[in-house]
Amino acid sequence: MTPDLTTLQPLRPTLYRLAADGRSLDFLFAQCPQCRQLSFPANAPGCMHCGHAIDASAQVARPGGGTLLEYVTLHVAMVPGLSAPSIAGDIRIAEQVVEEGVIGVADESLLAPGMALRAVAVPLPSGEHYGCHFVPADAQGAAA
Repeated sequence: MTPDLTTLQPLRPTLYRLAADGRSLDFLFAQCPQCRQLSFPANAPGCMHCGHAIDASAQVARPGGGTLLEYVTLHVAMVPGLSAPSIAGDIRIAEQVVEEGVIGVADESLLAPGMALRAVAVPLPSGEHYGCHFVPADAQGAAA
């Protein structure tokens, strides 16, 4: 049985929140008042494009996901809480914004550079929070 994610809190509330469908994630950006570009995360002190201060900017929520640029299978737990093996990748989440993320698929054979990914909430063992995994947008092979 899948837990009710609406009862959990985001592990990183400055980066994402649960979307209206109760499974996908919305990413939280700041829109620069000077150049109008999006910066990530929303609490960044300055625009990553032009350097203008964005502390007074409105937060902008956009559907979480992006384009897979490259990926690798990690056979060693690189950070606490990350199991091994796991797949990590660089994902373009907005124009000129690339982030690293965990990709929730069974193995690399289900991935290809340039494919569309979506961000989904994954309950964490603590039972109190959910994290973010990326899965193929077409949902084939998702293990998240």
